[in-house]
Amino acid sequence: IREQPNKEPPVNARVEIDAANATLARRCGAPARQYCEFEHLDDFADRSGVIGKLSVVRCRHCGVGLSMPRIPDVSALYADRSSQDFQPGTGGLARAIKRIAFTRQARGMLARIPATPKRVIDFGCGSGLFTRCLGDCLPGAEVIGLDFHDAPPAELADRPYRSMRDLDALAGSADLVLAMHVLEHDDDDAALLARIMRLAKPGGRVIIEVPNIDCAWTKAFGRHWDAWYMPYHRTHYSAMSLNALIETGGWRVEREVGAVVPTMGRTIANILGRPNGLFFILLGAALHP
Repeated sequence: IREQPNKEPPVNARVEIDAANATLARRCGAPARQYCEFEHLDDFADRSGVIGKLSVVRCRHCGVGLSMPRIPDVSALYADRSSQDFQPGTGGLARAIKRIAFTRQARGMLARIPATPKRVIDFGCGSGLFTRCLGDCLPGAEVIGLDFHDAPPAELADRPYRSMRDLDALAGSADLVLAMHVLEHDDDDAALLARIMRLAKPGGRVIIEVPNIDCAWTKAFGRHWDAWYMPYHRTHYSAMSLNALIETGGWRVEREVGAVVPTMGRTIANILGRPNGLFFILLGAALHP
């Protein structure tokens, strides 16, 4: 998700790894604490197949978790749009189910915003399906998908799309900026947050959604909980650590809202050691809290 100044990263690009402890010198979000104090939480399987041994360490004070080893540039993980973030091969009934879920999510989100936005930027739009559904809910508005690839995903082939190289041109232009399950994908989340925030115009709003490391499902399913999603998820937030990151950057949290995303199907697939498919999508829809 890092900005790519010249061109898209090549398929099968090598992932650079930095396992140095110096990368763990993170400001703590807990009151009266200067730096986080980390301890080993658990070991995880590598879904990318290119990193190897993976683990998560967690601060005993603010609750933030970090994926180990650290990766200075994560863009190679997403070079060929084959990861779950781009929903490769989703079509037919599976796509129809996701469209229903995304449309409901978009309408619920827009209902909490006082004024209808005229320009929306969906930062890290992935497959673009949510961006498309949001655009359908905002006739007359400009809803732009933004990601680090030059070419748009298939879902946005006929909709507005911009690459990360256009950040300067888009700065300060959006009434609403979305970062839906984006912030957790980078090791330098403070820098990523700053890039997201600079897209909003004065008085604009930014909506950020991330997995919650203190979610009940982390205890129920352990390392099989789909929102761990290693190694793609790099930072694992508690409410305290997320609020601290935002406020330390100089921004104000206007509202904190709980959300339940449909991870049940993929979680059960993880438990059974099976790839996610239509059966687990249907199962997840049936079991969605």
